[in-house]
Parts: sequence; structure tokens; C-alpha cells
Amino acid sequence: MENRSILELDDYFLIRLLVHLKSTDPTKCAERLSSTCRRVRELSMPVLFSRIRQNLNISDASYPIPNTLWPYIKTIKLRCNCVDGDLTVPYWQSYEPQDSDVICGALANPTLHHALHSMPHLSTVIVCPVESHAFGHGLSWETLCSLLSLPQLNRLVLDWHVHMCPRPPDATSLQRQPSTPLSCLEYLLPSIRSQYSRPSEIEAVDRLLRLLHLSLETLSLPTEPASMDTIALLDWPHLRELKLRGLHWTSPHLPIVSLFANMPNLRVLSLELMEQEGASATALWPQGFPASYPWPYLESLSISHPDPDDKIYAHLPPTLQTLMLRSWPHQCIRRWQELNHEPDMLSAPHRSPASPSSLLRILRSCYTPHLRKLGVEYCSDGNEGPLLSHIASNFPRLTSLELQRYRLDGDDDIPVLNIARPLASLSELRILRMHLDFPEMPGPMLDRYSGVSYFWSLNNPENLEQRLQAASVTFAQVLKPSLQQVWHFVYKYFQLHWCIYDVGRTQVDGVVGTVHPLGNVVYETQWR
Repeated sequence: MENRSILELDDYFLIRLLVHLKSTDPTKCAERLSSTCRRVRELSMPVLFSRIRQNLNISDASYPIPNTLWPYIKTIKLRCNCVDGDLTVPYWQSYEPQDSDVICGALANPTLHHALHSMPHLSTVIVCPVESHAFGHGLSWETLCSLLSLPQLNRLVLDWHVHMCPRPPDATSLQRQPSTPLSCLEYLLPSIRSQYSRPSEIEAVDRLLRLLHLSLETLSLPTEPASMDTIALLDWPHLRELKLRGLHWTSPHLPIVSLFANMPNLRVLSLELMEQEGASATALWPQGFPASYPWPYLESLSISHPDPDDKIYAHLPPTLQTLMLRSWPHQCIRRWQELNHEPDMLSAPHRSPASPSSLLRILRSCYTPHLRKLGVEYCSDGNEGPLLSHIASNFPRLTSLELQRYRLDGDDDIPVLNIARPLASLSELRILRMHLDFPEMPGPMLDRYSGVSYFWSLNNPENLEQRLQAASVTFAQVLKPSLQQVWHFVYKYFQLHWCIYDVGRTQVDGVVGTVHPLGNVVYETQWR
């Protein structure tokens, strides 16, 4: 047999091979292949160095990424290693923090910004701390404007504990303005945080929205510093995704169908809004309010604390493919918060999930024949059968279904078979995600900083494992052969996880053979 060399491949296939190796091989085979000869090395440079991550210290006087790599960098994650990081200070509990309005010096380094402006293909900048910042910090207006003046930039992400302008800029600094027509701005603060309303941050967000509204296609914001009056005032001709998370604003009082009416090309709308206990549900289009439906191309809608009297559901377009009707924070997140955070950090208000009858009223209003992904969260009241039957009969093309079901106090019976049977006709369902609130599940684990004794384990309790596996087998036997995976929510490793079971089938009388545990993935609370 004739031996053939990999170098006989043309450039196109060599690059595809390198991309595949980089994305799938944990042993860094792509890096080793790149060192075999000059041709492969040159082809590999844009593949290996298009995305990089850089840790930054305040004391850094030089930029450690060689300038020979600058032409290849398209995405850079800047991770600041500031003094207020949780794990960067010895004897953390006795440390006296800086002022809460501290400006991140590591990200203000002029050498860093010179390097960033010298990267000709840099299109995405992600800013986040190396460790969670317990006491808050952020970017000055000058630093923010410098990032937003990178010539090729189209996406800026401020992640985790990086605030916009925690300190008010002076008059000279305000003369600087962003000069890049950004298409994506993601300002992501933790879902567990103290309520806040810093005037300088509100003003900075307001200035950015007024400068960028004509070019933005994706906008993710915490609600607290975002001015809804400004959003309603501006036109958003290219906006396709709007994601808001945080406290439900009290002003203005206009319904969301009116506030966001100037977004004709919106495809994704996510509203994860925290409501006070006892507050009315979130109605985007209240009964009696004169309006016309503003988002004809909407593909994904996520609403916390949905209102069964909301007129929006009867007007959803047939283009809708994803509908998520859950509380925020999800009940399972709230339970974890209550145990793992100090009372003064639990300032987020809380409202219980909807009832099955309320969700049924909502879903009966929807005509969305192409819906592929549905998520609902509810407190069981013994009348969930009609809801589940309606889901199966009216959304037959679902490929993903998430059920977060919470039992009543003292009710330890989880009728798995009765939950599965109404869903039996879903012939295209591939992934079923569930939180059935099994009584065998241990509660959220206490963390080491709580001041209370804590526990943890590498494995779930044996009786819980048995319940999860038995439930997975039941769903696999009752549902159609399209079902590939069953995911169960669990508390594990001081975190929230999905425990995944793979469905295996035999040909003997069409009976399911086994379900195999595939391991855990972290329960996703981010928008990405």
C-alpha cells in the first residue's frame, strides 16, 4: 500500500483539518501538527491564535502577547487579576476592601490599549475578572471609549463583576466618545447580586445606548442601570436580540408592547425580571391597552412570571420556535441562593412559579405550529394532566422540552408515569429536561464561607440515583423512539447541574433496553 503524505492536501483541507483538531482533540494535536513544517505552521497561525485569553495585573508594564501574533487575533478575553478578587487576597475574610467604586487599573493600562488598537482583525473583546470580585470594580469612561474605538470591533462583552463607570467621569473624560458602530453589546452581571443604582453607571449606559442604537443587533443588559425611557425613545432598526435581567422596573408604566415597539426586526426577546412576592404577573400587552403587535419575525420569547391574561400570546407569529415560561430566579436557583449566600446578599425579591392551570390558559392562546423548544416552570396542584396533554397535542414538532415541576410541601409522591403518558405523542422530541423535585434529592450544599458546617459528595445518594434512572427508563419507554436524552436537575459540588442519561433501545418488541448516565453539565444560568 502506497504511503501518502498529509502535505498532499491542499490549503483548504489542511485548514479544515486543523480547525477540527483544535475543536475536538484535548491533547493539543493541532499545535503539534503546526510544528511539522513551515507551510503547516503558516496555515495554522489564524487557527491557533484567532481566540486568545490574557490575564492582566495592575503592575504589568508591558503587554505579554508577542506582536507577531497580533495580525491573527480576532477574539480576546481580558481577565483582570485585581486586588479585590475573592482568591487574590490572603486571609480573605479579614481583608478590608477598597472603595466600592474602584476603577480597574489592569484594564486601563495604556500599553494594553496600544496593543489592542494594533490588532487589525480584532472583532470581539470579552472583559471579566480572573476571580469573582466581592466588592465591585469596573471600567472608567475613558477605558470604555478606548475599547469602543477599536476599528474592527463589533462585539463587546462585560462579564460577571465588571461594571460600567462605577466612578463618575470628569468633564474632560466626557469629551471622549466611542467611534465604532458596535453590533453587539453584552453587559452581564451575576444573577446573585445586591440591588444597586449607581448614578454614574446609569448615565454611562444611557450615553452608550444613545450612541449605538442605530447599529446594535444584539443587546443584553441588567435592568437596574438601564433607562427604559431611553430605550423606548430611540429607534432600533437593526436590533435582533434584546435580553434583560434584573429587577422589574417601576417607571415608566407603559407596557412592554409599547416600550419596545421601535424594534421591528426583533428575533429574540428575553425578559428575566424579578418580581416582588404578591406582585401581579408580567403582562407584555395588558387587556384593554390599545396597541398593535410589533415583532413580526420573533423566533424566541422568554418571559418570567407570565400572565394568563396577556394578549401577547394570541398574537405571537408562526415564526416562533422557542418559548420559555419560567420564574426568575428559577425556584431551584432561589433555593440554592437561600442556603449559600448571606441574607443581605439575597436582596432579590421572590415570587412563586405559576400554576398548571395558568400555563394552560397561556398555551391555549398560542398558535405557534413551528415551535421546537418549550420550557415551563410550575408548582404542581394535582391538575397538570391537561397542561401536559395540551403541550403534546398542540406543539407536535417539539424537539426539546423542559419541565420544572415543584411538589407541594408534604407531597412525596412523584407520579412519573402520569407525567410521561400525556407526552407520548411527541414524535420529534429528542431532549427532555426535568426537575421533578424528588424528595430523595439532598438540598443545596452549604459552601465553605457560610459559617455553617457543610457537606459535599462526588456522587448523588444511591436512592436518588435509583429514582433518576427509574424515571429516565419510564420516560424512554413511554415516549417515542426519537427521544435521545433525559436530563435531571440535581444539586452537586456546591453547584447546580443537569444529570444526563442517554437513551438506548433494543429491537426486541420495541422495548427500551437501558439508559446510560453520561455525566453532568452545569445548569446554565447565563444567556450564552
